[in-house]
Amino acid sequence: MDKFVIYRRVSGGLNQIKSGYGLDVQSTEIDSYLNGLTDYKIIDDFTEIASGKDHKNRPILQKAIDTAIKTNSTILISRICRLSRDLEYWAAFMKNTKLKFRIATQPNADNFMISIYAAMVMKDRQEIARRTKSALREARKRGVKLGVAGSKNIKKANDVKIRKAQEFANQIKPIILPLRNQGFSYTEIANRLNVVGIGTPRGAKFRAAQVQKYATKYLEVS
Repeated sequence: MDKFVIYRRVSGGLNQIKSGYGLDVQSTEIDSYLNGLTDYKIIDDFTEIASGKDHKNRPILQKAIDTAIKTNSTILISRICRLSRDLEYWAAFMKNTKLKFRIATQPNADNFMISIYAAMVMKDRQEIARRTKSALREARKRGVKLGVAGSKNIKKANDVKIRKAQEFANQIKPIILPLRNQGFSYTEIANRLNVVGIGTPRGAKFRAAQVQKYATKYLEVS
């Protein structure tokens, strides 16, 4: 008998609750997956309203994980982004031999395919950020004042830039580090990132020099 711990998540707000990521949609996708099974048992069912970015503040997810490990059950989610849009976070899940999980909308995905899907989800998040930045640039061109301008904000802006670069480096670390340890050159790693659709924070294709910068400056990889 298959045993499952169900986990659903929305970020909050009416837009997401009514969207394709809403709880009703997630329930439908999970039910569709379960209907294809002949023998299963639901051990527990968890629902959380929390941002997918805030991995350290997901108490309900942690309860779901603890329950799954304790009962030797499989965590069942509707889509990969309901657990996380962060590739590094997914990599940690896949390394944990005590955890099992299934994605209702991708029932046949193995760990390799999940890593590719996670990379695509992260790329989607990058595209959202890129479009937002583009909209802000257009607003500035129209004369819209955004925030407080002045030299006093330069340091703050630089600090934010460094933090975001570090966060992005951590996201691509699960790809860079294993390949580098296997002897791949930075050119080869850049090509692999481009093949799976992972671009730079600005949405461009990776070059060897950029991969090397993230690896040596932020990840301390030679």
